[in-house]
Amino acid sequence: MLNASLAALLVLVAIGLLLYLAGLLFNAASVPMGGWLERRRFERHVARAHQFDAAIRKGQADTALRTLRSAFYLHTVSSSGLAMSVANHHTGLLSRLIAITADVQHGTVRLLSLAKVDRLLTERSALQRRYLAARQSRHPRRARELQGQLRANSRDLAAALEQLIAEAAAARQPARYH
Repeated sequence: MLNASLAALLVLVAIGLLLYLAGLLFNAASVPMGGWLERRRFERHVARAHQFDAAIRKGQADTALRTLRSAFYLHTVSSSGLAMSVANHHTGLLSRLIAITADVQHGTVRLLSLAKVDRLLTERSALQRRYLAARQSRHPRRARELQGQLRANSRDLAAALEQLIAEAAAARQPARYH
């Protein structure tokens, strides 16, 4: 009876130890794997920016504008290097939008939503920096709070981008007088 109890106790300890080791291995693998997946997701958005460029070269402005909206990366980033790449990517996307609109409007750009999108992108970059700092300083509560703010910024930014793309598409249409 004592041997059976001792054997059951040893089996439970062994299972607990195996689960602990499996958790350690999973955590060790999830950080590099998560970063890799995040970079792949960002590369898909960069590829959409290249699709935008190709559509513009072909003269397909409407297709290009639809593609441009999907090229913005509105996900929370977990590394400072990728955060900088995302910020530069967004700057490039806005400059492309300004360039194709300026061509049609003879050197001027009249997009009311452009300032709002620019402000939201600047706010997003600042939130992203604070989020990364909170994660590194081991303040999970502050990191969760900033992650919520980043999600809210993503929603606001998505709506502002839809409006900006609609304005850019309208600006590319010839004026109609009745």
